[in-house]
Amino acid sequence: MQANFSAKTRRIKKLKKAMKFIPLMLLFFCAACVQTIAPDYPLIAGMNISATNYNDAAYQANIAKADLAVLGFYKGWNLGGKTIRETVRAIKALNPDILIGQYTILSEMYDYANPSTDEIRAKLYAEGWWLLNAAGNKVQWTPAFNTWEVNFTSYTSPDSDGYRYPQWIARMYYNNFFQPVPEFDVWYFDNVFPKPRVTADYNLDVVDDSPDDAVIKQAYRSGVVAEWTAARALKNSTIFIGNVTDLSSTEYTKKLDGGFLEGAMGKAWSIETTGTWSAMMDGYRSAIANVKNPKMVIFNVWGASNDYALMRYGLASCLLDNGHFSYTDSAVGYGAIPWFDEFDVSLGAPLDAPPTAAWQNGVFSRRFVRGMVLVNPKGNGAATVTVDPGYRRISGTQDPAVNNGLDAGSITLNERDGIILLKK
Repeated sequence: MQANFSAKTRRIKKLKKAMKFIPLMLLFFCAACVQTIAPDYPLIAGMNISATNYNDAAYQANIAKADLAVLGFYKGWNLGGKTIRETVRAIKALNPDILIGQYTILSEMYDYANPSTDEIRAKLYAEGWWLLNAAGNKVQWTPAFNTWEVNFTSYTSPDSDGYRYPQWIARMYYNNFFQPVPEFDVWYFDNVFPKPRVTADYNLDVVDDSPDDAVIKQAYRSGVVAEWTAARALKNSTIFIGNVTDLSSTEYTKKLDGGFLEGAMGKAWSIETTGTWSAMMDGYRSAIANVKNPKMVIFNVWGASNDYALMRYGLASCLLDNGHFSYTDSAVGYGAIPWFDEFDVSLGAPLDAPPTAAWQNGVFSRRFVRGMVLVNPKGNGAATVTVDPGYRRISGTQDPAVNNGLDAGSITLNERDGIILLKK
């Protein structure tokens, strides 16, 4: 009961705050109708694909606080006597508004005996669909995970049903997850890359092909889209979200409903780490521009659970456009959703379009119905800005020196920091 109360309390508090800014006549509409008028930012997402305790009540409550969560069930999953569908239903009972997704992957697979993947492994061997090099050996991109690459291009031969790997694996995922669990809202596709990651014999001419070869890149992307096409035919009502880097190619543009920007900040290989904040934001906006409605792009940041400045920097950057925000605790990985004071804030809908230029002294801002966000990008140095009267800091317990509830007025931000302010 307590977990249910906590999830509902967050939604009710947001709704009550929203009602203060809605004309009296709109109060005659039901609460659910008010919530569908516009999103109430921030929108929080969880990438929870590596968890093993989906049936734990406390963990279900953690997931249920989010607006969207991607989970990683496997074929035959049955923990504590509960089926996948029963577990998904239990989470949705805590938060009927949450969108829940199931993880899938096309490009690689394990090659060892495992009841959850034996069906796939047997098919890959039977049809000769492993990706091989010119010497006839399987190839790897992620040896740390003990996975091997699959040749899902049209160069391979179809099976007796006329399916190549993209069509076959889409049906396998549908039969094991999406058909028996209609409560899944999201079909998540990992590793949506614009080109291959390894050198191998993709076109089966016994000569290794470069992943930068234009013909091979196109064949690779076409194979990815072939799975999406097969999946759409099976479950068109599902939201398709991919782990994406670049969707600007002809094959990918407007084919997905959303994208997961893994490690937009916080990783050694993150664009913001190796390059600039502006380049990262360009990638974020490109993802939003190149997906279909409802444009569910997830802005993911990795960091320590107590790195409040990094979290604010990431969340505020995310709020400069219309994505969901996901923070991954580096010590835990994709196993839990660390929760921050800012996640319980109710900003309402944006009043400003996503900004493309700084507001004051290199600091970016965006106003919402019930507040505003400020971001001081990497490379700008400490900056002080003056906020219009009527705004205050949020009241929080995790970083009270920043979130002290006081009037805003003049705000000084270090570079790589951000802040949420509320209307008084």
